[in-house]
Amino acid sequence: MGTVFTPGMRVVCRDAEWLVSRVDAAGTYQHQIVFCTGVDDLNRGHEAAFLTQLDRIKEVNPRETALVRDESNGYSRSRLFLEAQLRQMPLTDPAPNFEDMGAFTPMEYQKEAVHRALHQLRPRLLLADQVGLGKTIEVGMILSELIRRGQGNRILVLAKKSMLSQFQAELWNRFALPLVRMDSDALSRLQLKIPASKNPFEVYQRIIISIDTLKDIGRYAHFLENTRWDVVVIDEAHNVSGGINPGRHLSYRLARRLSRRTNSMLLTTATPHNGKRETFGRLISLLDPSAVPDPNLQEYEAKDIAPFFLMRFKEDVKAEAGSNFSEREVVPLEQTTAHASEAEEGVYHQLAHIRQRVLDKEIESQAIVSWGMYKAFLSSPEACLSTASKRLAQIKRQDPGSPEVEELALLTRQLEQLTITESARFKALVRELEAMGWDGTANSPRLLMFTESRVTQQALAPALARHFKLKFSDKEQDQAEQTIAAIHGGMSDSALAAAVESFGTGTSEVRLLLATDVASEGVNLHHQCHHIIHYDLPWSIITLIQRNGRIDRFGQKHPPIIRYLMVETREGLLEGDSEIFQRLVDKVEEINRSTRTGESVLKLYDPDKETDAVGEGLVTNREGLKRRLEEEGDGESGELESLLHDASHFDLDFLLGDDDGEEAATEDAAGLQDNSRIRLLSNAKFLADGYRTLRAENRDWPDIDNTDEQLIFTPPREVARRLGAPWVDSEMVYGASAMPEEAWPAEKQLFFTESPRRANAAIQAALAQRGQWSRELLLTEQHPVMKWLSERLMMLQARGEAPLISSPWLEPGELLFCFIGQVSSRAGTPLIVDPHAVSFRKGGKFRIRPLKEALAEVKFDQLTNTGKQGSLPEHLMKSFLGSAVDQSLHHLKQLKDRRRAEIWPRVEEETRRLDDWFARWAARIDAQLAGLPPEGKRATQLRNKREEMEKYLEDRKEHWMWAHYRATDEPTTRLVLVVEGVN
Repeated sequence: MGTVFTPGMRVVCRDAEWLVSRVDAAGTYQHQIVFCTGVDDLNRGHEAAFLTQLDRIKEVNPRETALVRDESNGYSRSRLFLEAQLRQMPLTDPAPNFEDMGAFTPMEYQKEAVHRALHQLRPRLLLADQVGLGKTIEVGMILSELIRRGQGNRILVLAKKSMLSQFQAELWNRFALPLVRMDSDALSRLQLKIPASKNPFEVYQRIIISIDTLKDIGRYAHFLENTRWDVVVIDEAHNVSGGINPGRHLSYRLARRLSRRTNSMLLTTATPHNGKRETFGRLISLLDPSAVPDPNLQEYEAKDIAPFFLMRFKEDVKAEAGSNFSEREVVPLEQTTAHASEAEEGVYHQLAHIRQRVLDKEIESQAIVSWGMYKAFLSSPEACLSTASKRLAQIKRQDPGSPEVEELALLTRQLEQLTITESARFKALVRELEAMGWDGTANSPRLLMFTESRVTQQALAPALARHFKLKFSDKEQDQAEQTIAAIHGGMSDSALAAAVESFGTGTSEVRLLLATDVASEGVNLHHQCHHIIHYDLPWSIITLIQRNGRIDRFGQKHPPIIRYLMVETREGLLEGDSEIFQRLVDKVEEINRSTRTGESVLKLYDPDKETDAVGEGLVTNREGLKRRLEEEGDGESGELESLLHDASHFDLDFLLGDDDGEEAATEDAAGLQDNSRIRLLSNAKFLADGYRTLRAENRDWPDIDNTDEQLIFTPPREVARRLGAPWVDSEMVYGASAMPEEAWPAEKQLFFTESPRRANAAIQAALAQRGQWSRELLLTEQHPVMKWLSERLMMLQARGEAPLISSPWLEPGELLFCFIGQVSSRAGTPLIVDPHAVSFRKGGKFRIRPLKEALAEVKFDQLTNTGKQGSLPEHLMKSFLGSAVDQSLHHLKQLKDRRRAEIWPRVEEETRRLDDWFARWAARIDAQLAGLPPEGKRATQLRNKREEMEKYLEDRKEHWMWAHYRATDEPTTRLVLVVEGVN
């Protein structure tokens, strides 16, 4: 294999110089795709990709570096050139660094997620924290560390349609991670801009897209099979577990396809299983096929899944999270319960009569008849009338003589005499609204209200508007602009997103969001709201927990106040139902204070199945339903719950190989010290000084406005085009650096701060005034503007040049050569990045030490350009340069050997784990084969499965483990600065 190219290298190709920004394998690891940014005047800023088997790419030889004296004041050009080089270095420190990561304060439990991900040879993790604990933040933290390490250039995020904007904005506001949001329309527009043969997923490097859009396997299969990702993130990952028929499950097939085309994979869900070991095992196998030793995904232990799984509950992190959680309050049911009116009692009497005839087997026992209409009436008369009318029309067609016809006809006549405004439930709602000071004016507290029934929603919204003398339109485009907004699953994505964003914006008119359960999963609604009312009670603990999690979540500053509206009846057969409803509510609060999932109560793991179970229990076995609500987990689901608890609390020190305690810590201290985290300037100073230097050569560029805590940056056209500004016409699509279009402020300026406190305040201000997109961002080095600046400042020196400066704190005649060296894997993954210095004194003595230490010795931060120069002739400098390069490469080879000694035990441990896993897995396959006819269909399938897995392991060891963790024979080094001693 020839030269292995790595990010940060300067290369020459097609008679031009380029800066390598990233590399990908080209088919096999014998060749690479080298992605570059132009350095020369004619190609500066241009993005290109070269194939090592087609193009002649030559590394700039450090021995041929020309030394050019820096004439700038205070050696400012050298400082900026060196700082840019350091900022382009990928980090290789095994431990994550949480400084300068984003606009938030990381919790220890969130740091644990990052540690677990980074410890793996390739990060693969299922984050299954409870609703509201901040899984998106954990994803952002992991992505930030992978990007810093050169392992997160190409990112694909899959999320629900309702979550795309929220997820995208969260990663941008907190971490300055730009995701381009793609939907079917955006994909179609993009394909019009690019050649028909061009893969749209290769154009942008960081994409967020709906799983519903992407799971169109037939349409996108070809493109997906030819796209490799550094990281794939799947939000609400329980939707890709495959259900009971994974072969026909499009989302599962998509996830499996992507799993094989990415190095790292993160899955997030608060419901990691459906009570079946097989479906959970399938999720873990998406992360790593060699995790579960049973081909049928049924038998595995906590230690098998622990490296890939993390699940915490609010109770686990409550003490640490402190004020980020507020203790919630449930308004007593005695206060929120109403008694049915006489007219309603007549309906309850008829519903009870129908139920009794079902029990007496005089009417066919169907859910809609035995409890469906009753449940609808608990929502509204209109909802019950709609259900009963449809059932009556159906039964008249199917069996006109059925006794059900007469009963339903009477029921519908009763319901036609009732409206929602006359119902006890509506009157209870109005009492609660008045008690909490809600009247629809701007002073009203913001309120989230849920109803299961779309019919109830259609009646309730205008009824409330009439009562409080408010205007209301049912047009979906008007919801974001009125006091009462009604959202449901039938709305378009854009109208739904607009209404949700408006509700979360403090200055918007929306004071009440009336939602069906389209808003019960994933969406953050806590920024401006801490009141929630369940207008009708869903008969599902899962749904109730999801609903409450919209406002009871990490970052809620006020105690969430929860109200459950109830109506009691005197009708004997139905009178005891309220006790069941009370138990449902109590169970939800009990779960909130425990380390159990809501799914573990009824052990059905599906809201619809829970509803059916409660309905059937009310009709046929009320006492049995009560007992079921109180039972502890048992059977397969109970065992799985215990297994996941053990796996998630598996000894982290054991997982990370740190069980040797102080002895191991002492050995680490004496071992290889990573030197890749070195910065000389703050982010703000680097931006201000660097841009000022570039602006001196581009007089038409606007200046940066700098206040006490804010920098206001007006991007020149070159930068705006690179960032994908919507007002800049460009035939080029800058997929590596494009900001989200929604993130651009109207002023066409970018606002930065170095204060996390101020950045957080800006996020809150955006939510209070404009919406999800913050106007002011924390200035981090991964912001696309900072990436652009680093690349431009690396071009301060022409091809094959390095700056030469002087220092009176070196001995006269002493030379200090500053290098950034790199040892890479055969795939181009950085294994060691080491800034160091080689110094020569009179007599030929040399010394190698870390760059930061050497720069401190020459007082680099205090140097002034006095114009003094050393007396060494140029040919001697050239001779010393060659020797310095040799010493630098020798130093790197030593580091390579020491790092290999560090990392190789992990590689060997992984090899042993794979061998052990395959032995256990194959033994089960062989046991099944032993009892089958050799030529039978099932035997053939099992043999093919065995052969496929053998090929997978061989490929993993050869093309992944060896390629990513076995270093190339020769390291590379770059000369970035020379300092000579003067009197």
